[in-house]
Amino acid sequence: MRDLVQAVAEASFRNSALLILLAVIAAFSVGTLVLSVYAIALRERHRAREHRRERLAQKWQGPVLLAVADADQMPGVDALVEKQNRLRFVGFVLEYARRVRGEERGVLRSLARPYLSLVAKRADSRREEVRARAIQTLGTIGLPDHAPRVIAALDDRSPLVAMVAARALARAETPQYAADVLAHLERFKGWDRRFLASMLAAMGPDVSGTLRWGLGDHSVEPWTRALLAEASYLQGDFLAGDVAARVLSETEDTELRASVLRLLSGVGRPEHAPAVRELCASPNAVIRAQALRALGTVGGQEDLQILLSAMADSYPWAALHAARGAAVSGGTQALVQLAASDDPRAPLARQVLAEGSVA
Repeated sequence: MRDLVQAVAEASFRNSALLILLAVIAAFSVGTLVLSVYAIALRERHRAREHRRERLAQKWQGPVLLAVADADQMPGVDALVEKQNRLRFVGFVLEYARRVRGEERGVLRSLARPYLSLVAKRADSRREEVRARAIQTLGTIGLPDHAPRVIAALDDRSPLVAMVAARALARAETPQYAADVLAHLERFKGWDRRFLASMLAAMGPDVSGTLRWGLGDHSVEPWTRALLAEASYLQGDFLAGDVAARVLSETEDTELRASVLRLLSGVGRPEHAPAVRELCASPNAVIRAQALRALGTVGGQEDLQILLSAMADSYPWAALHAARGAAVSGGTQALVQLAASDDPRAPLARQVLAEGSVA
């Protein structure tokens, strides 16, 4: 009797386990089916969207190009934009606006202007990517009408949206917004400095004076002033040399000093040599290297021995900048003699001579 009960219990357990296994398999099958149906639906939705986009592009392309060539054709374009497709039309115009400048972009702005209020509403979306897209659109084809909204985005809670706004405003054709961008630079401390300096330099010579003013302003944070020095260097602003030399003698900040010395290496003049010369023996290797680099630009024959001696510097970049500086300041013959000797500086002298030009 006991064996019978045990056998029945084992059979019941096996049946229960089998039922559980079947239920799990069924659940996986249903889940797979649901996912497959969802994937197919997404694909079809994407195809439908692409088909609609292509159809609208074919409808708008000819009239838009005619309007760009002849502004009198603009009313004909407006008549082709249905209410439900206004945002799509703005996106279509935006793609063209990115490829052109001047009067052609002005026509495209005019075509999109009646519908940009819809884009401005999306700039208040809870979704970061929607706000970023809206600000990018307004910054490209919505200025100056929507400038206040783009400027406000510099304070957006999302760093990405704020950067999109900064890039939209920091353009050579819109120098009037330079002050707004400069006032928010500290917001972007975590971004790559070269990228930021390039963005500022792209605003063109109309903002060079503003960059110089910020560089020389003691109330501005050193990090920001260093960034302005880098932007001035990229612009090749020779008027920034005097400001840079003055800042060099006033600041103790390492980052700012290094950037100012880099600026002087590009735009410095002989009268700036004394301020640079003092730092060629700095205990800070980075400052020493940048000072030697700048001395090659602003120094003269009297500085050649300083540069030749610094070629033995333990910091490789300082030694390299010193060698290149020696070549620039008329020390080629001295480098040739070093290269032919057994002096420890000979390999570096041969490297600089082999470069053929000084970087």
